[in-house]
Formats: sequence, C-alpha cells, structure tokens
Amino acid sequence: MLLALDIHNLAIAHDVHVSFDDGLNVITGETGAGKTILVRAISAVLGGKLTSDFISVGADSLRLDAEFALPRVCSLRDMLGDLVTDDDMTVVATREVDRTGRHKYRINGRIVPISTLRLLGESLVDVHGQHEPQSLLVRENHLQLLDSFLGHDTQTERELFGTRLAELRAARRELEQMETRRAEWDNETTYLEFASEELERAQLRAGEDGLLIAEQRLLENVRELQEQLGQAWAALAGDESRDSEGIVRQVGRLHHTIDALCSIDPRLNDVASLLDGAQASLKEAGSTLSDYLSRLELDDARLAQVTERLDAIARLEEKYHKDLDGLLAFETEIDGKLHERHERAGDEAGLRGHIAQLENELSTIGASLTAKRKQGGPVLARKVEEQLAELAMSNARFVCSIEQSVDEQGIAVGDERFKASETGLDVVEFLIAPNPGEGLRPLREIASGGELSRVMLALKTVFAETDQIPTMVFDEVDAGISGETGLAVAGKLSSLSMHRQVIVITHLPTIAAKAGTHLVISKEQSEDATTVEVHRVTGEERVRELARMVSGDQVSEVALANAREFLFP
Repeated sequence: MLLALDIHNLAIAHDVHVSFDDGLNVITGETGAGKTILVRAISAVLGGKLTSDFISVGADSLRLDAEFALPRVCSLRDMLGDLVTDDDMTVVATREVDRTGRHKYRINGRIVPISTLRLLGESLVDVHGQHEPQSLLVRENHLQLLDSFLGHDTQTERELFGTRLAELRAARRELEQMETRRAEWDNETTYLEFASEELERAQLRAGEDGLLIAEQRLLENVRELQEQLGQAWAALAGDESRDSEGIVRQVGRLHHTIDALCSIDPRLNDVASLLDGAQASLKEAGSTLSDYLSRLELDDARLAQVTERLDAIARLEEKYHKDLDGLLAFETEIDGKLHERHERAGDEAGLRGHIAQLENELSTIGASLTAKRKQGGPVLARKVEEQLAELAMSNARFVCSIEQSVDEQGIAVGDERFKASETGLDVVEFLIAPNPGEGLRPLREIASGGELSRVMLALKTVFAETDQIPTMVFDEVDAGISGETGLAVAGKLSSLSMHRQVIVITHLPTIAAKAGTHLVISKEQSEDATTVEVHRVTGEERVRELARMVSGDQVSEVALANAREFLFP
C-alpha cells in the first residue's frame, strides 16, 4: 500500500506531500489544477517515463519519494534482498533527475538500477492512466489481457513459444543461406571432385620431378657415359690386348722405385707414402668405375616411362597453373574444401532436423496455448459480463474471439498450418454488444467513452481477483459517465477498495462521496509563480468540495444539500 508521496519540483508541484490511507482515496479539484501530476509522479517514481523537461522553472533538479507499506512476509522481500531488513515495515522508492538529464534511483537510500524500481512498481501498484481505455481499442493488447487473466503458467508457456519461434526463424534463415551457398558451390564442388580424382590418380610425390629429370638425363646419355668411362677405366687399368700398361701399374712401379731409394735418403719416405696412397686411390677408382660400367645399361623402356611421367606432370602443371609443390598443396586444399562441404552437408541435415524438432515443439506449445485460451476466454467473458452488469450494463454481451490464420509457411497443428507470432498461433479480439439487439462488434467500434471506461474497469476488477497488487490508481476512470452510471462506477470502486487500496482522480461527486480519504488539489498563483497544493478535507470542508463538484464555483444551498445527501444517504 502507498503510504506517502513527496514531490519536489515536478512541473508546478514545487513541494508537495501527500499521505494516503487504505481503502478508497479520491483526489478532486478544479479542471487544470494539476491532478494528473500526482499520477505522473506515482508512475515516474516506479520507473515510468520522466525527463528533465518536467523540472520546475528555476530549479536544478526534481525529486520524487514514495513510501510503501511492506508486509512482514511477502515475495517482494526476497526480490529486494538486502535492500530491506527483517525489521523494515516500509520501503521508500526515490527518483531524481537533474538539468543534464542524469537520473538517480534509490530504494531505502541505496542506489539501484531503474529495473529494480520497475519490478517494485509491478509488485505494488497498478496505474490506470486517463488514456488507458484507448489501449482497449488496440486488438494486439487483448491477447495480453487474456493471458494475464489465465495466469503465470500461460504467460510462461507463451514466453517459451516466443523463444522457440525466434530460434526457428533464425534456423530457417541459416538454412536459406546454406541453400543459397550450396547452389553456388555445386559447380565448384564438381570441379573440385574432378581435380581431386585426377591428382589422386597421378600419385604425385614431393621432389619427384627433380629425380625424374636427373634419371632422364642419365638414360639419354648412357652410350656417351659407356664410351667415356670405358676409356677412363682402360687408362687406369691398362689394356692387355694392346700390351698397354695402365696408370695404376705405372704409379705402382714408380712407388717401388722411390721406396727403394728411401734407404739411401730417408727424406723420400714422404714421397713414397704419397705414391702408396695414390696407388690405393687409383685402384679404388678403377674398381668403382668397373662396377658402375657393369651396371650401366641402355634401357629405352625405362627412358620412355620417365619421359611419359615427366610429360604427365608437365600437363598437370600447365592445366592448373602450378608447379609440382603447388599441385601437392592444391591437392591438400581440395581435400579440405571437400571435407568442409561434406561437413556442411551434415550440418544442413542436422539443421533440417533441428528445424523439424522446433516446429514440432511449437506445434505442441501453440496447440496448448490455443486450448487454454479457448477454455479460459469464456470464463473471462462471463466474469466481465458480471462486472458490467454491476456497472449499469446489465444486458451487455462480452466475447473473447480466438481465431487462427492459415499460413502455408506457418506452424502445423493437425492438418492445417497457422500463422505464428511471438505470442502463439492465436489472434484474440474482444467483442461486445452493449445493448440488446445489437450484434457483437470489436471494442474499437464503441462510440461511447463511458462504455469503454466501464469495460476497462470491469477488466481491472476481474484481474484484481487473481493478482496480488495492493494498490490500484485510476486517473479519471469516470470519463464520459454520469448519473446512475456514475453511481454504479462508484459502487464498483468502493467494492474494489474493500480488498486493496484504490486511489482515484475523479470529477464525479458520487464517486468522491464513497471515499474514506478525500484529497483536494488546488493551484495557487502569485505574481512570480504557480504552485500546486494538496490537502485532506473532512467534515464541512468536504461537503463544500462535493457541492462545488455538483454545481461549479457558485456553491448553492441546493448543491450543499445534494452533497450532504451523497455523504449521508
């Protein structure tokens, strides 16, 4: 319950303190006196819209403080955590704005984010602004109202539907992108697969071309090698058929001669050693040449193979504009790209499966929401009709229309596909027939503001049966009504106030007379400024305020008598 509201420098409310009681609190005053400032202040201190433009002329900042009673045991205490202690029986919400547009939000003097103020407001106050009946004209709001009536489980299920629908839309976009890329990749994939097969058949090896070129050069010059190396071997070994002594034997004889002379002059030992080593090296060179020549054969078949292999490599290099190392790197690159495509094909299949799973889940959730709404819609309609009957609309018919739109791309339920939105598969619209003989029409076709206000009050009353919000604020809920209808609205507000605190800005004396607490707001003007003042009226002062509401500024004895009759019927 709202205990007190302090306003400092909000528009023309420079320094206003208002205390409220439980039950029905009414706020009255002349037109233009600033009554809606109180509603704006209550809404703003709990996180509603507020800018520096509302700071009073000449002031540097504005400040709003709202004090609420806090039950000893309630879920709100858990939400506030250490912002309140076990001994706190009240909680104070504070909001400040300076000329630079800087905002400060506090709970019990401690800085908090605006989201915490809003959570506090959602738990403590339901503000019904003077333009709120117009929200009933927007069909999209009707589903929210129905779901609020159906309770937490329905709203949780609806939120889950919205989450899954967002996931489905994202998955479908991703699949569409995959399909577009896949179409672009088809030709390239065919090319890559052909190139992969061709290079795999070629069985290329790193450095192979250099080895083949060397082998080709050898095979092409076998005859010359045989001739030249044969002569070299003959020079080393000699030719017995020609009685030709080879270099090895010549060096051997020379070594023998020098070795014999060493006994005469030992200084020749070094020469002898050198000749001995030369003879050994020449013998080894001759043996190696002999072995090489024995294995050196003219192999035209092998030469053809080598040449053909080099030609094949050259064709691949020319075809793909790469050398052998480049071809090997390209082969690895192709394998990677084809593997990626195979993985993406798997991803696409997995994504299609995920989409099917999401569609099935949405179908189940959507069907469940539709069933709950179709079951709960008539219940809400019946309760609203009961409330309208108490608001002088006893013959009104109220219906919650729940329909679906067929959509080939929508969510399948049974044999049909329905258009989906974040709230489910349903389109909800409130229909009303205010008077007997009239057909059901959308609320937006109601011409009477009084009828619309009563429908809103009826809905608020129905919702009050299920929510636990302790304070309801109505800004001119009596717009467009008077007479007997005004009495009915007054009775309804009085009934509401038996179970929670109700704060009403009204211009009807019939409503004001029902209040346990009557506050009057007035505008005081001086040469320098205009200010707002709020004071509580009782006794004769209250009678005169009601009389003013009956007759205007000129309070007559008849108006005073009427006022007393309102207060003491």
